[in-house]
Amino acid sequence: MTNCRVKAISIIFLLMPVYALAQSLDDPARANELLRNGKTDTATISILMHTGEAFLDRPESKEEDMRMGFRMAEEMEVRSRKTNYQRGIGLSKLLRAKSFRESGRAGEGRADSEEAIRLLSGYGTPTEKAQAILELGGSYSNDDADLPRKIELYEKVIALYKQLGDDLKVANLKEFLGDLYQIKKDYPRALRELNEALSVYKKVGYTRLHGLYSIMAGIYHGSNNFVQSLRYNLMAVETGERLGDRGELMSTIYNRVGLNYYAVRYFDQAIEYFNKALVLAKNNQNTATVTSLLLNIADAYRNKGEYHRSLDSLQVVEKMGNLSKFDRLQVDMISLETYVALNSLDKAAAHFQQLKDFVNNPNEDKDIGQGVRQSVILYLQRAGRFSEADKYTRDYLRNLPLVSMGIRRLAAGEYLAFRTDSAMGRLQSAIGHYQRYKYLSDSITSTNQSRQLDILRLQFQTERKDKDIQLLTQKSKLQEISLQKGRVFRNVVIGSIIMLLLILALLYNRYRLKKQTAFRLEKQQEEINEQNELLKKLVDEKEWLLKEIHHRVKNNLQIIISLLNTQSQYLDNADALAAIKNSQHRMYAMSLIHQRLYHTNNLGAIDMNWYICELIGFMKESFDTGSKISFHVSSEKILLDIVQAIPLGLVLNEAISNAIKYAFTGRKQGAIRVRFYKDQSQYCLLSIADDGVGFPANYSPEASASLGMSLMKGLSDQLEATFDLKSSQAGVMIQIRFLTRSFNNDN
Repeated sequence: MTNCRVKAISIIFLLMPVYALAQSLDDPARANELLRNGKTDTATISILMHTGEAFLDRPESKEEDMRMGFRMAEEMEVRSRKTNYQRGIGLSKLLRAKSFRESGRAGEGRADSEEAIRLLSGYGTPTEKAQAILELGGSYSNDDADLPRKIELYEKVIALYKQLGDDLKVANLKEFLGDLYQIKKDYPRALRELNEALSVYKKVGYTRLHGLYSIMAGIYHGSNNFVQSLRYNLMAVETGERLGDRGELMSTIYNRVGLNYYAVRYFDQAIEYFNKALVLAKNNQNTATVTSLLLNIADAYRNKGEYHRSLDSLQVVEKMGNLSKFDRLQVDMISLETYVALNSLDKAAAHFQQLKDFVNNPNEDKDIGQGVRQSVILYLQRAGRFSEADKYTRDYLRNLPLVSMGIRRLAAGEYLAFRTDSAMGRLQSAIGHYQRYKYLSDSITSTNQSRQLDILRLQFQTERKDKDIQLLTQKSKLQEISLQKGRVFRNVVIGSIIMLLLILALLYNRYRLKKQTAFRLEKQQEEINEQNELLKKLVDEKEWLLKEIHHRVKNNLQIIISLLNTQSQYLDNADALAAIKNSQHRMYAMSLIHQRLYHTNNLGAIDMNWYICELIGFMKESFDTGSKISFHVSSEKILLDIVQAIPLGLVLNEAISNAIKYAFTGRKQGAIRVRFYKDQSQYCLLSIADDGVGFPANYSPEASASLGMSLMKGLSDQLEATFDLKSSQAGVMIQIRFLTRSFNNDN
C-alpha cells in the first residue's frame, strides 16, 4: 500500500502582513515604473518590499516572478545603503531570503536570513524580526540533522508573537510545530502543541481545522492508537466537507481514512474513500497522487477477491505512463498476485520476470526487495518450481533481520517458507515456519478483532450522539408548541368560550404527542440495550480468544523445549548441548509469561516482581547451583506489557546464565544481585551484578561477537533502552534503563 504525506500548513501567509498599499503592485509595468523612480525615502523602500512580496505571493508563481523578487531586494539594498538606512538593508535581506525560499532554494537564503535577524533586531519592528527568524527556520530541512535547529527557531517565533498578542499566528505556528514533532516521532510533545493550537483556534473562531485534525490522526497512527487515528481522520473529513474544501489536503485526508479501513480489512469502506480522494486528485491534476490512489484501489479489490476490477485499475495506471520505479514494482506485484489467484500463470510470467530482475540486482533496495521476493516465491511455488523457489526463500530468510516488515507480510513470508521446506523434504524446518505462521496469523486476527470492536464502539457513540441531537430537537419543538398553546390559551380566556374549546382540543393533541414520543423513546432505549449486550458479548469473546492464544503459545514453547531435550539425548557435542540448553532457558523465560497471562484475569500486564523470582528459581534448579551461589533479589511490583516483559526476561536469562557459567570460575562461593525498580524520572532500571572474577584484562565487551552479548544488546534496542556493562575486579554489572509503555497500545 502507498500513502500520501500531509503537508501540515503553508507558512507563507504567516510572513506576509496585509497592506492596502500592496494591492495591484504585482503588475510588471507598474513595478518597472517604481524601479525607475530614483527616490530613496523610507516610503519607497516599503513600497519596493510590498511589491516584491506581491510577486512572490502569486498563486502559481513563475520564474519571472522569482526574478522580480530578487530584483526588488537588490534595489532596496542599493537605495538603503546610499542613505545608510539599516532597517531598509535588513528588509532587503529578508525579501532576498523569501525569494530563495519561493524558488525552492531555501538553504541558499540562510545567510540573508541571519543578516536580516541581526539588522531588524536593532532597527526593525518585532514583527519584522519574527518574520526574519521564521525565514531562517524555513531554510532548514526536516532531516534529523536540521530538525532540532528548525524547531528551536519556530519556538522563538512563537514566543515573539505571544508578546505581540497575535493569537492566530501563534496557533498557526503551533500547528506547524506539532507536525515537526510528529516527524521527529516525539508524539506526546506533538499532541501537546496541537491541542494548544486547537484551543487558540476555537478561542478566535477559526474554523479551518481539518488540516490540524489530519495531523493529529497521523500522530495517533504513529502511536498505534488505531481508534483515535480513525476518529480524528473522520473529524477532518467532516470539517473539510462542511467548509467545502476540494483541495489536495482533502484528497490526502480521504486517502488516510481509506488506509484506516484497509488495515482492518473493511475493503468496501476503504475503496469508497480511495475513490473520493481520486476524484479530488484528478480535479487538482496531481498525477503522482492519482497513481498512488489507483494502486491502493487495485490492491483493495485484490484483497476483496474482485480480481478483474483490480486488473482494470492497474490497466488505467499503465496507460498513464511515466511511472516511478516504486510504482512500477507495485504494478508488477499486484498484477502477479492477482493472476496467480486467477491461476493465469502465463499472464503472470512477464510481471514475474520484471520482479525477478529486480531482486537479482545486488544494489536493490532491501526494504522493497523483501516484498518483491515474496511475490517471486509465490509465483514459483504455484508453478511447481520449488527448487528455484528454495534459493529466493533462503535469500528472504537471510535478509529478514535487516529490514522492518509488518506482521501481515511476516506471516505471508513464514507460510511461503513452510511450503518451500515441505516440498524440499525439510520437515523439521517446515514445522517451525508453520508454527510461526500460525502465531502471526492468530496475532493478526486478534488485532483486527480488537480494532473492529473499536470501530463498532466509535460508530455506536456517533449514532448515540446523533440520536441525542434528534431528541434535543424534538424537545425544542415541544417547547415551542407549548409556548404557542400558552398564547392561544390566554387569547381564548380573554376572547370567548369557543377559543377555550380550541385550547382543550390542542391540549388533547399534546397529550397524544407525548404518548407517541414516549413510545418512540422506549423503542430507542430497547435498541440501545441490545447494542450494549452485543458489545459486552464481543468483549467477552475477545478476552477468551486472548487467553486461548497465550495458552497455545505456552504449549508450543513447551513442546519445542521437550523436542530440544529429546534431541540433546542424541548429541555428544558439548557446544551443541550447551546451545540447546541455552535455547531451552530462553524459551522457558518466554513461556513463563504466557503461562502467567493464561492463569490471570489481567491479559495485558505481567507482575515483574513475581516473574523475576520465578525465573531465578528455575535457573537455580536448572544449573544446580546449590549453596555455591547465593541470589539476592530486590524488585518492586511493576506491571509491564508482554511486548516489554519478554525481551526483559530474555536479557535477565542471558545475564544470569553468563554469571553462573563464567563469573565464579576457580571460586567456591559467589553472589548474584538482581534489582528492578523505577527511578525518580519514572524510568525502569534492571541491574544484574556479580562479585565474580570479571572479564579478562584484554577482553572488550563492545567488540564481542558472542551470541549472548549480541542478544542482550539487540533486546535492549527492542526495548528502546540504554545498555550499560561494567567490569572490574569486584565483578560485572549489567544495567538497562527504559520507559514503560501503556497497556492499550495496538501491536
